Amino acid sequence: MKTIHRIALACALLAPGAVGVANAAPAATFGIEVGNALLCLNQLNSKYFYDYLFEAFGKPYKTEGGAYWFKAAGSNIWGMEITDVMVNDSSSPADFIGAVVNGTPQALADAIGKNVGIRYSLEDNTKYSLRQSQAGSVIAYADTKAKIYCSKSKYLVPGKE
Repeated sequence: MKTIHRIALACALLAPGAVGVANAAPAATFGIEVGNALLCLNQLNSKYFYDYLFEAFGKPYKTEGGAYWFKAAGSNIWGMEITDVMVNDSSSPADFIGAVVNGTPQALADAIGKNVGIRYSLEDNTKYSLRQSQAGSVIAYADTKAKIYCSKSKYLVPGKE
């Protein structure tokens, strides 16, 4: 399973810059729909999330690293600003959803703990350690921002190849 997390992390780390402008404001359900998926509390369905994000933000501003990238200007979850949201494309071996958060991984983990009650544990004691919840959600450090994602192998789902 760690391989799937590394694939999703690599996708999340590939595009730290911002290009383009969002086409719309996020739906009122953004925090629930996307937030629960990021916390691995919801099923991951890339078609559903692509359609949801397309409706909320318009066309993805890029496709890179096995993911569609959407600018999420004006979006907040757990009191933290979300700058980008990504969902896997068909080339990825994992179904995943991720988000770039304007804050440090520790600040994001603290905000989630305060607002939702989910705790994250450090994978090791290095400065750039991954933080993981019991449900499988991962928070990573990338430059000055946090990246949070949930991923599941496509190959563990019956009927998907």
